[in-house]
Amino acid sequence: MGVSEATVGRVLNGKPGVPDATRKAVLSALDVLGYERPTRLRGERARLVGLVLPELQNPIFPAFAEVVGGALAQQGLTPVLCTRTKGGVRESDYVELLLQQQVSGVVFAGGLYHRADARTTTTRCSPTAGSRSS
Repeated sequence: MGVSEATVGRVLNGKPGVPDATRKAVLSALDVLGYERPTRLRGERARLVGLVLPELQNPIFPAFAEVVGGALAQQGLTPVLCTRTKGGVRESDYVELLLQQQVSGVVFAGGLYHRADARTTTTRCSPTAGSRSS
């Protein structure tokens, strides 16, 4: 079955307008050729977990990152550390970036991320774990 480069591009980018039979044929051809599909096309999430911390100056947060990172590594997951900086990227911006990358989960520790935002994140990325500082 011959298809255009544009059709292959639409399949690779997850765009609409490609019949299911054609989409399956393109994906099968990519598998036969040994092409490494993007995670979203394999029907999997990335084996990444966002670790969103409010800061690193407080020694509790680096310690927390070390423990969580070790636990994630034992499960075959890779932590992606995201920390808020003054005048820099906000926690909500990090979460949006992580979700765009189709992470397997997001772990929050303290910080300013609001519960309403966390509920929205939970519906878009599962599992989501939370931790509140006192």
